[in-house]
Amino acid sequence: MSIFTHFYFIMYIYYNVKKNNEKPKENMIRVLSSSKKEKPSKNIRWLVEVFVTTLGLSIMFALIAELMLSHTNLALALILILFLMIGNIFFDIIGMAVTACNVKPLLELSKKNERGASIALRLVKNADKVSCICSDVVGDICSILCGACGVSFAAILLSSMPSVNSLILSILVNAIIASTTITAKAIGKTYAINYSTKIVLSVARKLSVFVGKK
Repeated sequence: MSIFTHFYFIMYIYYNVKKNNEKPKENMIRVLSSSKKEKPSKNIRWLVEVFVTTLGLSIMFALIAELMLSHTNLALALILILFLMIGNIFFDIIGMAVTACNVKPLLELSKKNERGASIALRLVKNADKVSCICSDVVGDICSILCGACGVSFAAILLSSMPSVNSLILSILVNAIIASTTITAKAIGKTYAINYSTKIVLSVARKLSVFVGKK
């Protein structure tokens, strides 16, 4: 499930930024210009796309997680929680990197026809949308599912420890999950800000493998 989710969102990000595919010089001007605003109709359409996509994926992945956890053991539940946490942190780093990325190094690389540079420019140009998809859509879905998995994990753990208070155990498990995720995301944000260009270019190069463009 984690691999499929990562692949889907990488392609979904590219699909949205692909609409703004332009020549390098035109792209440079538009990226550096922050005065232009999108039309309200485009913003509304974007919000509807986010809502529908998030709703559909939340239902689908919640169903998959529920089916997996209903016939799972402690180890598998823990692995599923770790996958969701890693996915949450991974996409949050991408969202922060795209937002913090300085466009000038990418413009220089684009002039040199560096692989992935043109895609990286489009990602940075659409930083608000990319950040929304990575940090909000993926992040919220992973957080909700991780919480649900935490409850199931506590229930499985409780079956082998009947003397422990179920409420305390459930709160403790979810508190550990939340604090670990938040701490890791805080570290990831610092890394994303310091190495934003490197991260964005790396993501763009991976996207270029699927779309076959520079």
